[in-house]
Parts: sequence; C-alpha cells; structure tokens
Amino acid sequence: MALFGNLFGGRKESKKKEEWEKETSFMIAIPKNGEDADNFAILTERLKTSDYVTLKDSKQTENGLVLRVASGDLEYTVRLDTTEVEIPEMFRIQHFFRDIDIEAIQQQKKGLIVEMLFDEHILDSYHTQLKLISAMLPDCLAVLDGSSEKVLSGKWVALAAKSNVPPSPRYIFTVQAVSGDTDEVWLHSHGMNRCGLPELEILNSTKDTYNDHYNIIETMAKRLLEQGEALEEKEPMYLAMVTNEIPLMATVVNWKEAVKKYPSGILGGAGDRKESHNQNTDVIFCYPTPESMDKKQYCEVSVFDEYLNENPIYMLTNQETDRMRRLAAERLDYMLKMFGREKINILVKVGLEVDEEFKEEGNSFEHIWFELKEKNKDMFTAELTQEPYYVKDLHAGAVMTFPYGQITDWIIFTPEGRVTPDDVYLLAYDGWNLE
Repeated sequence: MALFGNLFGGRKESKKKEEWEKETSFMIAIPKNGEDADNFAILTERLKTSDYVTLKDSKQTENGLVLRVASGDLEYTVRLDTTEVEIPEMFRIQHFFRDIDIEAIQQQKKGLIVEMLFDEHILDSYHTQLKLISAMLPDCLAVLDGSSEKVLSGKWVALAAKSNVPPSPRYIFTVQAVSGDTDEVWLHSHGMNRCGLPELEILNSTKDTYNDHYNIIETMAKRLLEQGEALEEKEPMYLAMVTNEIPLMATVVNWKEAVKKYPSGILGGAGDRKESHNQNTDVIFCYPTPESMDKKQYCEVSVFDEYLNENPIYMLTNQETDRMRRLAAERLDYMLKMFGREKINILVKVGLEVDEEFKEEGNSFEHIWFELKEKNKDMFTAELTQEPYYVKDLHAGAVMTFPYGQITDWIIFTPEGRVTPDDVYLLAYDGWNLE
C-alpha cells in the first residue's frame, strides 16, 4: 500500500490510520479496442477533457501509471496497468449481454487495470471508479470487478458514469452460495473489505432456505455500507419485520467464534478457509426475543425460517430510499415514454404518509406499489396493487392521483423482461424507440 501513500505526499492527516488496512478496489476494464488498454497517453488525454473527473497529476512507476484524480470535492489515488483478460468461472454476470457483446468480449485479450483505495465516502468512491473507466474507455465492453467478483456491462457503466446519483450499494458486494453433496449451503459476501468493512456470512443454510437468507445478508450489507462502519460484535441491528409483530434483530460474530457452534466438518468450517475467507469476515446470527438480545444469546437465522418466505418487510434506510427516488426522477422520461405502448405495464412506487400511530422520528412514509393508469403533465393516476401495512383505511384496488415527485421507484414490464431506473440501457437493446 506504500505505492498510494508516497507518490503524492500521502493521505490527509484527517484520515484514520485504519483506512490503510482496506483492500484496494480492483477492476479490469475490457476495451472495445485492445490497443487502448496500454496507451496511457491516450487515456490521460481523455481524462483531461472528461466531464466526470479531473486529472490532478500522473506519474509513471514500475507498477504502472499512478494518477491523482478529483471527483467533486473528493480526491483519489488510482493505479493503471495492463493485463491479460480472462473471466474467472466464479464471477457473477451482473447484467444482460447480447450474443454479439459476448463474442466481442471473448475476442479481446487485453484489459486495463483500474485500482484505487476507497475513502469513507463509499458510494462516491465506487461511482468515481466507474466514472474513471468510462472517461478513459467510453466504448468499454465490460468491467470485471475483482473485489466483488462481478461482470458489469459496459453500457451500464457508461450510464452510471453520466448519472448524478451513485449506483445502488448492492453493486459493491456479491453474495455467493456454495454447496456440496449435502443439503448444506454456505453464503458469504465479496466486496465489503475494500470498504474497510467485514465480509458477511451465513453458515448452515440449506438449498430450500438460502434465497431467504440471502436477503438478510444483502440488507445488512447495505446498512453497513451506508453507515460506513462495522457492527460491533454481538451488537443488534434491526433488519426487517418478519410478521406484523416480530422484528428480525440480527448481529454478527467473528467467524472463528462462529464455527465453534457447528460440527467441525460443516461447509464453511475451518477446513474450508485455509486459503481465503479467513480474515475480516463475520457470521450473521439473530436475537429471537428481547430477552435473548439483553443476554447476548444469539441464534442461527434459521429460527425465523417459517416466516422468511412470507414476504417480510426488509428495512430500507431514508438514505437509500432517497437515492432510489433521485435515480427514478432522473430517468423518469424513460418510463413516461414507454407508458401506453402495446404489451407494456408499469408499476410505480409511491411514498404514502402512514397513520399517526405508526409515525416515528424521521420515518413517516410507507413506500408501496401502484400500477400506472394515466399520465398527465404534472400528475399521474395509479391503482394500488397491495395492502398497506401502516395506512389502515387504504386497500388494494384504490385508484389515486399523485404528483410525479411522489414516485420513489418504478418498473417497466416489457415482453423481454423488466426494466428499472438502474438498467434503462436495456430498452435500446430491445429495440424500443424512445425519441
């Protein structure tokens, strides 16, 4: 990590020493033109004219080209290098790729390493890395995010780079499910360590329950990314309401202590961690009752299995709700231009003020889905598709009119699949004319 500290005088004194312990965020961009990957002169010239980032300085070293760049008020140190491209088998294909795109990626043998150290502004750091890639390789085919073990579409990266809203926290990590000959499933994340946070796991899941347990890991990971600091061991965190009356209070335990609760041969036990998953990783447990929480007597999350497939309400923070709202508003025209077309259905999520008895400080809205029925210049009319939890006198089937500013999310259903504000590039893939 000395490479990052010495070239430009080190990080500001206000940064905590612990930040040096983070892993770097490691990505490989696959260019359309392979010669671009190692032509650092062209790449830096593109950065100088970029609308996304500002190039402050650059230095050639034996480890590649090291840049100091700024995005808004934030500055980062970035390393560039060239490498041979090969997509590892375990990497998750995060986005849709056409056959022609896959062929182009397979033919490309050279990639551009873009490696940087995140600061405490986690989403902004991730967003900046995407902006850098798009600025240097505007026709990028794909990005291999080595930290989260994901394959990202170049079209999505270009769309994200243009946005004023950072991508969802879920892009920062991936949850992998590992199984063997038995019913056991070991869930564990990749990508959290680059944020200075522990990876998250659930042991002793099953092939019937791992999808429900995935939601628990995803919700906790998002919460930790937003608050920017790890959960103290055995500290409770509210994640969901599994019924109208039962909250899911989760906690974490370091893996070395956690595996002691299980037989030595369990999948994800010490024998499976000789080469990886043996540092800075926590296992998720839960507190089924207030008494167990007071006594720090944690249980496996499977104690809630009978409720987890009954549509529990997972917590979204105000910060994430606002991020989703801003992205939905920024790309609202895509949705409005699709409304009314043949075989198109659209759902919009609206923030409804809850009944007085359910209001809490900083949380007075329930966000719920409606089907869009009519659009006007400043207002739209929609039909409620589900029963609210916290608005007693409102029921599914109610038709209501709202201003567009009340939309917090939307989904377009097309014959080819669903499209959200996050992946509107798919509309062009499917041949929809949005002019």
